[in-house]
Amino acid sequence: MSYQNHKTNHLYKPFLKYKRAIIYSLLLMFTAAGHYYFMQMPMELFRTVRWSVISMLSCLCLGGSVMLMARKNGGRARTLFSFAMFMIGLTSLLSLIKGLTTGYAGVVEYKFLSLPMLIYGSVYAFIFLLYPIEAFRPGWLTIWRTLLLFLTTIIVPLIYQLVIKLHDLPLQSPDSLMILSHDFWNHNVWVPLLILAYPVFSLVIMLRYRKNYKKWCEDNYASMENIDIKWLGDYIFSNFVITLSCYVVVLSDNVRSVLMHNIIFLIFFFYGFYRVLFQKSPYPEGYFKVSMNETKAEISELMNNSNRCRTGDEQTDTVATGENDLNQRYQFTDKLPEYKTKLEQWMLTEKPYLRKDFKLTDAMEILPLNRSYLSRLFNEGYGETFYQFVMRYRIAESKHLLLTRPDLNITCIADLSGFSSPSVFSRAFVQEVSCTPLQWREKEMMGKNE
Repeated sequence: MSYQNHKTNHLYKPFLKYKRAIIYSLLLMFTAAGHYYFMQMPMELFRTVRWSVISMLSCLCLGGSVMLMARKNGGRARTLFSFAMFMIGLTSLLSLIKGLTTGYAGVVEYKFLSLPMLIYGSVYAFIFLLYPIEAFRPGWLTIWRTLLLFLTTIIVPLIYQLVIKLHDLPLQSPDSLMILSHDFWNHNVWVPLLILAYPVFSLVIMLRYRKNYKKWCEDNYASMENIDIKWLGDYIFSNFVITLSCYVVVLSDNVRSVLMHNIIFLIFFFYGFYRVLFQKSPYPEGYFKVSMNETKAEISELMNNSNRCRTGDEQTDTVATGENDLNQRYQFTDKLPEYKTKLEQWMLTEKPYLRKDFKLTDAMEILPLNRSYLSRLFNEGYGETFYQFVMRYRIAESKHLLLTRPDLNITCIADLSGFSSPSVFSRAFVQEVSCTPLQWREKEMMGKNE
């Protein structure tokens, strides 16, 4: 029975490892097949189905945005996501009204590479960019910076209009994909393509800061349970799918292609509403207010902490703070072995890793280091993040309990080892040991009996 379980686990391990990649691939295939199928659909059936879809989309987005806004202490990231939901819901409602009154359900005309449709798409790409920027770098997105990001979506069309008026050139959309390759330098070709590049620019920004976000979380927290890194990855992938779908709508010159686009939005916001409703920011409030750069954010946080801690003569405190920071910078490398020894003794005697809410700054109890230097202690001293460091201790504790307390089930062992849930414990254990906790216990028990 043990061999069979191990064999089954071995077969499913590649699937678990690449689960998200497999799901993403299936969703891309679903999107492509959906576009192909709906573009062959009879027009009357298309109208009926689309009115149903945009009715559901309008209700979901408008109702969901109100619920998100009504929830207190949600942060600006949640507000920006609710704004995106509201705009999509409003657009869907306008499309529904227009379809019911004129028979044409669309805010803009779905014509091949039409300028209004391109501008409409780029504006929504900008709206979808706001949420991940605030989630990855909370506090950085001021009104001025938002306007600078939005400027990119309107500057190209304005230049386009200016060139046309100055040179009295015709304003028309290309007729087909053939023109894009044969007459690329025509102003009616390269300008629309330049506008189409904006969603790609948005995706690059999201990908750029997701990696830094994940590393910061692992440097500061011992549990990723309440830090939804996977959701932000799903958000980026969803934007990639939406961008591809948008390109199909823009380049296909087939109004029925928009139906799959609406279905993607419906699925995305149904899933996204639930995730954002419970999303929490791991950063201190206003951490990236000065800059999107982590180093500058850390310096700003240190300065704010110093300002809050000042008492008495401000000038003397400023000099003392500067001297302390300078001394800490020079002494950190020399004292690294001492810090490691003190930290390891604390972990063995006090076992703070058994606390489910254990975080990086808790180490300030025994070490005279700020958040930045504590993070360096783990990265430079152990070659791993704080999360990986704590996980090693929790896995070791769970192994000890598995062997010494055979009466305990997985739920109890996970709880006593500091894990937030049995599922988190099982995933971490399989990733570290390549087998489940029960399989490991059985194998070790059999080895001792032999």
